[in-house]
Amino acid sequence: MKIIKFATIFALTFLVTTTLVAQQAEKTLVKAFNLQGHDLIQIELDGPVEVRTWKQNILRVQMVIKLENGSENLLKSLVQIGRYNLKSGIGEQGFHIFAPNMKREVKIGGKVINESLTYVIYAPEGVQVKLPNTASTQVVEVDSSL
Repeated sequence: MKIIKFATIFALTFLVTTTLVAQQAEKTLVKAFNLQGHDLIQIELDGPVEVRTWKQNILRVQMVIKLENGSENLLKSLVQIGRYNLKSGIGEQGFHIFAPNMKREVKIGGKVINESLTYVIYAPEGVQVKLPNTASTQVVEVDSSL
């Protein structure tokens, strides 16, 4: 009887511990940009970028952040201090969007926090979006439901 009770408690403890360790923190952030009449957008963001067109006159960037070895509280703190803030500017290549605070790595207790970021960009129809390391502009699909 004691062995069964011990085995049950051990199995439950193991499952809970494994589940807690395997979890990753995830958050979606959205930012909109007024393009001020520009029809060429240069994107400088690290990570996979999907570009869609839509019928709105603003550019919207949806960013999904995942911390593989961090908690929800850590991710919330990083968002609050502005790590994932996107900036814009106007340059020779048109309207420019970038993430200046992503150039630094984050360490907690000497360990680098593993982040993965993915982006979906909703661009107005007729606007060209240039991604890093591409010679031409990317246009994917019209999403008329937005």
